[in-house]
Formats: sequence, C-alpha cells, structure tokens
Amino acid sequence: MNARDFRRNQSGVSLVVALVFLLILTMLAVTNMREVSLETRITGNLVDEKRLFNSAEAGLKDGEFRTIGTLRKIPGEYSIEAALVPLDAVQTCASLAAKQPCLLKRDPTFEQDFASLQNYSPDDVSTLEDDVDWYALPAPSGASRGESENPEYGNMTQGIGIFRYEINSRAISDTGGDTRLRSTVSRVYN
Repeated sequence: MNARDFRRNQSGVSLVVALVFLLILTMLAVTNMREVSLETRITGNLVDEKRLFNSAEAGLKDGEFRTIGTLRKIPGEYSIEAALVPLDAVQTCASLAAKQPCLLKRDPTFEQDFASLQNYSPDDVSTLEDDVDWYALPAPSGASRGESENPEYGNMTQGIGIFRYEINSRAISDTGGDTRLRSTVSRVYN
C-alpha cells in the first residue's frame, strides 16, 4: 500500500472528525453566549437596583432636611424655619407647595402609605431619572400616654423639647422597579 492509497481511504474520516470537532466548538460557543447574556441581564438589574436605592435615599434626605431643617448652608433650598420651630401636622400634602415640609397627622404603621406625599425637590435644578416621593409623620413619643421626655408641663405645646419624626421615601423606575426607605430623625427645640 502506498501513501496515495492511504490518503484516499482516510479523507472521509478526517472530514467527519473535523465536523464533530466543529460541532463541539459551536456548542461551547453557544453555551458561553447564554452565560454572557445572563450576566448582562443580572448586571443591568443590579445597576437599576442601586440607582433606585440612591434615588430613594436622596428623597429620604430631602424629607429629613425639610422636616428638621438645617442651621448651616447645604446644597439645596432648605428653610431655616424648620430648624427653629417644630412643624404642625396636616391631613394631606396636596395643598402644600413643592418645597414645603409635609408632616402628616396620622399614626405611624408598619406599612408605608404613599396616598399623600411630597415630590423630591431640593432645588429648581436637581432632577432624577426615577419618580421620588416622601412624607413624614410624628414618631410616637409617649405623650398620648402621659409619658414624655419633656417633663415640664406644657413644653410640648409650646414647641420646646425633643421632637421625633418618621420619614418615608419611595423611588419608582420606568421599568416598574420600586425601592422604599424609612428613617427617624429628631430635633431639640428650646
């Protein structure tokens, strides 16, 4: 048997081996593309979640600064009046201007209720990609049961002492994602 006869007999086998090898490589490539596609979706969802969390946190800070005020200048249009005098609670935020604090007159519950809220608006320039809202409630202090951190009679009605507030914030994305946050703040008024 010479070399020419051997090549003629083996040419079909090498083609089959090459096709099988090509099929295996194609299957590996398709499997890796599925993994890359899944990783891309997971990364995109993670980025959306972080953006929503940051937006909700911005709403929370906006609510905190509007509720307890600030005595020093910070970025945004926040009133010094809230830092000097406690807020009066209202039934609804609908009649309030965008930059006014919204302290609702209702009992705090575990569930967040965004039926009455204020939009995120630290100034006329700042905007977010998501819809961000917040509202505040007076936090329980024991005054309704005769317990108080302000033992002097009448101090709470005069706006003197420690006042605590619960701030709730929500950010909603265009894709339907939703992040809700809650914090409590206090301010001492003299």
